[in-house]
Amino acid sequence: MRIPTARRRAFGLTALLWAAPLLWVVPMLCAVPPLAAQAASGVFTSATTVSCGVAAPGVPARLGADEQLDLGGSARFGSLRFSALISTSVSAGLGAAARWASYNESQTLRWSWPGWSAASSGGGSGSGGSVAAPDLLAALEVKELAAALSGEIAGLGVGFKAELGKFPLKWGVGKAFRPSDIFRTMDYSALIPQAGGTPAARVSAYPSALSRVEAVAAIDGQGAIAAGARYLSSLGDFGAFAASAGWRRASSGSDEFSASLEGQLDVGSFSSYAEISARHSASTTCLYTMLGSGVALGSLTLYAEGQGAVGLSTSDLRLFSLATWALSDLTSISIPLFWFNDARTLSGGMLAQLEGLLGGRLSLTATGALFCASSPPTAVWSLGASWARSLSTY
Repeated sequence: MRIPTARRRAFGLTALLWAAPLLWVVPMLCAVPPLAAQAASGVFTSATTVSCGVAAPGVPARLGADEQLDLGGSARFGSLRFSALISTSVSAGLGAAARWASYNESQTLRWSWPGWSAASSGGGSGSGGSVAAPDLLAALEVKELAAALSGEIAGLGVGFKAELGKFPLKWGVGKAFRPSDIFRTMDYSALIPQAGGTPAARVSAYPSALSRVEAVAAIDGQGAIAAGARYLSSLGDFGAFAASAGWRRASSGSDEFSASLEGQLDVGSFSSYAEISARHSASTTCLYTMLGSGVALGSLTLYAEGQGAVGLSTSDLRLFSLATWALSDLTSISIPLFWFNDARTLSGGMLAQLEGLLGGRLSLTATGALFCASSPPTAVWSLGASWARSLSTY
């Protein structure tokens, strides 16, 4: 039976708010330093982007522009720390089309005008869906808004941290694919994917200087809730490993249980990493495996990784490679490439970053995608330039 939307949201909020009293109860049970020392910082960043390209197959090339303002800061009062990052943007033309496509992904604490709907827009990034992208789009997003309390468990000498709000969750060691991440936090709307933030509650304990145990409950923008526990330990300077288990309930009401292992080994200039995750739902049981490797050759860094699944009715092979060339301390060039076998899509691009230009950072991008599933294959492309500058206050 499908759970009504209101009840799903209430259930998801309950999963988060269970940890809210920790910020008041934990100090009573643990040794928390007094809230005496105070420190605060803030950073204001603006980025101007212009681009041209084809937003969809068969559409003539068009221009786009985007202006984004970010305001971030943190404040510390002894053992209590607050952090925030708020972003506003106005996009036109191709910029609005690109942002509209990225909004089809699971989002939290993000609002836009005109309003958007993942259900009516058709799903994944770049799909376009049945709703036309607007020529003008304004957006406001709370990227981070969190409180964290640190201290020591009385009598045990074990450090702890309790966090509540929206903040990044980085489970897994993959650069692009993280099957052990039950919270689905990877954001693929940028040229190089990044782990995003989600409303969550997390309690972490540090049994030693090299290990951490954490329990997390989170909710995403489509009403899916997830909870899990993870143990992470470093192997000195040679790498790290982690074991985790979790549960996720999708907005449709279906449950998924998972258990995962992840590890990373660094030997000289070489870095190898892997993840394996077993998932079980009412209809299927499958195994996801991700293998990756990196090597540093002077100013050149190379990464290659692949993910596959066993037990699914369709092929889920995914490949990723990334080459980064640091021309100097201020200039770098990155070339990422993706292959998604289920969608028969090859995508990639080039990102050149020049730091310190006119007091900011100039980024030049070239992106493209080839859709091999269509007959004949079709392609989209875009060229862009972005200039970002920031002002810090302490």
